Amino acid sequence: MVSDRPSQPSRTRGAGTREAILDAAERLMAERGITGVSLNEINTAAGQRNTAALHYHFGGRDGLLRAILRRHGPWLRARHEELYARATAGGRTPDVRGLVEVIVLPPAEYVGLGPSQRAAIRIWTSALAQPALAIEDVHTLVDPSLTRAGRELVEILSRGMPRRLAVERLVVASQSVLHVLADRALAEDAPDSRRRPLPLPLVARNLVDMTVAALTAPVGAATRQEMEQTAGLA
Repeated sequence: MVSDRPSQPSRTRGAGTREAILDAAERLMAERGITGVSLNEINTAAGQRNTAALHYHFGGRDGLLRAILRRHGPWLRARHEELYARATAGGRTPDVRGLVEVIVLPPAEYVGLGPSQRAAIRIWTSALAQPALAIEDVHTLVDPSLTRAGRELVEILSRGMPRRLAVERLVVASQSVLHVLADRALAEDAPDSRRRPLPLPLVARNLVDMTVAALTAPVGAATRQEMEQTAGLA
């Protein structure tokens, strides 16, 4: 009886093709943006003569983006979980700094691990700016520890400001951190001899300090005045 299952060499070739396409997509999407490169260009850069190879393995651009994000998820999730466990060790209630570290340090550290990791940070940052590309797929990297950290930060901040304002601060701060890291990722792979960037560990710690300051800054008088004129914020 002849089996319908592909042979081991066939499965191995298929896995190799898939990885080659992912490698090419990471590099080109990081360089040109998610929508700045065609699927045919990615297929060609991956060395695929079969023009249907990318669609066979990923179904299209959204599937390819989803696969790239999932490829990098395990390391980031593990680091988020490690930092959250440290922030809550001994059953203590985490403070703002500990929760900010859960959010900021993993992607900052990831930038230092290699070109593929830096490409992922740049792609993730680009994807977050394009909600039309299936936002639930962009959040593949968001794990329970990161979600809890964000929720608990909002609860702490809401003690001194309206909840909607606290959420806005967290969203803006998180996006700002990612954009800074995406710029640093680009600089790591295309160094400019005229610049002398800070060491990456110092950049990461400084980002934590800046994010804590941005989140906990007092609400100014002019902001409170605007809040009073905005329904549901006063």
